[in-house]
Amino acid sequence: MTERKSFPVRIFFDESGKHSEKIHLMGAILIPSTLYELPELQELNEIVRQSDIHWATFRGHGSTRKKIEKIILTAMNHQRLMKMNVISYNQNKIQQDSQEIKEKFADVVDHTIYTKFPERVVYGLIRKYGSHSFVDAQVAIEHDNTYEAKNYDLRRQMFEQLNIQSIYRGENFKLSDVQYMAKQEEYGIELTDLLLGIVRTIIENPNDSTSGKRVKNKLILDLITESDSFYSFLNRVKLYEWGKSNDLIDAPFKNYLDIFLSDHL
Repeated sequence: MTERKSFPVRIFFDESGKHSEKIHLMGAILIPSTLYELPELQELNEIVRQSDIHWATFRGHGSTRKKIEKIILTAMNHQRLMKMNVISYNQNKIQQDSQEIKEKFADVVDHTIYTKFPERVVYGLIRKYGSHSFVDAQVAIEHDNTYEAKNYDLRRQMFEQLNIQSIYRGENFKLSDVQYMAKQEEYGIELTDLLLGIVRTIIENPNDSTSGKRVKNKLILDLITESDSFYSFLNRVKLYEWGKSNDLIDAPFKNYLDIFLSDHL
């Protein structure tokens, strides 16, 4: 058997969108472990451990903006080795399709969402690395109390199903660890929260009707203007949409990005 080169990676998973919101996203970022441990990037932990930073609640505060810029621009210095996958799914369709099943399976909607989409997001990041390499992934899921209210464990589900997938499909990867991680613990979780929020804003493409929307739009535009690397990273985001059919459809994120930039010239 040919010896395969081990490739350790860190993966950070998050989601965006409450039940009342139209757009629901799940996303994950892959960062090679050797890159993640660089002192330049590890210094970002000092920022996140002293600050409660959320894209959803950002309203333009100067100090928070500077911290967001620091996290993103520092990471983007190494963006060529990072990958991001996002799934946008239609929760209303899942609700509608489950009506005749709910009577016998009350939690079928949550089970459908959390046993299918997280696995697909991460699987897309670690598959097809070639026969001479072997991806060894450690996954961190941003901790959310709602996970504890469910009658299954997302981290165990992801760990078991993706390792099974690797064997079943003859892939060259394993998940060696899947854990929940709290906010303000490591910069990887904060970076994922920020980038997924930015992806969401670009897809929604809001006008400047409120100050909250206006400052987010401006920050994205300023980051793109300041950093060609950030623009390059956004162009490489892999976006899949589920809803119009029962399959994941490849939806080039660059098209959403072009529309956003055109509307905010």
